[in-house]
Amino acid sequence: MTTAEEPRLVVGLMSGTSCDGVDAVVVALRGGPAGVEPLRVEVLEHRHAPYEAAFRARLLALPDARVDEVARLHVELGRRFGEAAREALAVAGVAPERVAAVSSVGHTAVHLPPTPGDPGATLALGDGDVIAEVTGCRVLSDLRARAGAAGGQGAPLVPFADACLLREPGRVRAALNLGGIANVTVVPPDGPPIAFDTGPANMLLDGALARATGGEVAFDEGGRLGLAGTADDAWVRATLAADDFVAAPPPKSTGRERYGAAWLDARWNVLGRMSLEDLSATLAAYTVETVAVGLERFGVPVPDGRVPAGDAPAASRDAALPEDLVVSGGGAFNACLMSGLAARLPGVRVADSEAALGVPVLAREAVSFAVLADASLAGVPGNVPGVTGAARGVVLGKWSGA
Repeated sequence: MTTAEEPRLVVGLMSGTSCDGVDAVVVALRGGPAGVEPLRVEVLEHRHAPYEAAFRARLLALPDARVDEVARLHVELGRRFGEAAREALAVAGVAPERVAAVSSVGHTAVHLPPTPGDPGATLALGDGDVIAEVTGCRVLSDLRARAGAAGGQGAPLVPFADACLLREPGRVRAALNLGGIANVTVVPPDGPPIAFDTGPANMLLDGALARATGGEVAFDEGGRLGLAGTADDAWVRATLAADDFVAAPPPKSTGRERYGAAWLDARWNVLGRMSLEDLSATLAAYTVETVAVGLERFGVPVPDGRVPAGDAPAASRDAALPEDLVVSGGGAFNACLMSGLAARLPGVRVADSEAALGVPVLAREAVSFAVLADASLAGVPGNVPGVTGAARGVVLGKWSGA
């Protein structure tokens, strides 16, 4: 039991749609509880446990997996999550009995947003009971299920934590995560955040390079290929115009079901003829454009319908751009993406989360799930109904262990 002056120690876990590994963070939380009072977050340790190629291939094959394989992955991911948490705690010098909670959103096996006549479904793998056995800690898992049960998308969930971390009087700030999918949270000076998936990020870049090279090149390290190439701007414009997800208003979320292998299959007759450099530049430009369009159309509404200042055409601007765009996820290491965002959004300060918040770029989502566990411990709803489309705010997750 901690006193009012002592920090609450929480471990956050994340395995994203890029299927590259587990990120585990040990954080010290002061103030709060999350969502009620100002919260201070200190990252004590961040560990990335990469998946070996064979295991990553199993995760990428989940859309076609048999039920027995899904069940085995549920247990295996729980073990890997627990080991990543245990290692992070050991390096941080934190004993398991001092931990208030280990928080795991799980690895998304399938995400089916609701449509008319279909409530949709999300299935996240990583057994919380296994994590509890491996770590000896109390574990909060399967965070999206309760949010989905309350209606709407059940995602994204990180906006709750983004609001805790980014809120600043008199300023509009935004957090962008470039994982497999790109998602953005716009935090106004007061009131609830606005958040949604903007479209693809590393998922298309990684998938296209692996396809073009027979698996020899898994990703554009540092964005070097993209910086050396030339984007096909006409292809980007035409593809964007036909992308109904980008045009759809929030709440909205997406995943590999939309922007996976089938998406590339349908466009490979053009993409497959490009050099690796031009392919990387073109798909990076597509990601940048979907992010920019999302912010311009669906961010903080312009008061009284006035056209906001900025270099973008008035016809494309329905929302005020943020003053700061804090970028995290693997895409923050891609200089082609980062420079593209800065060029496409003039006047917006684009910086990675390490520089802006002291949060490692691969740790931001894991930190967010630690903050959500802090809210659940206090009985505070962790979903944002206006973001997910839920009927009401609900306390998230299922508890396992002590």
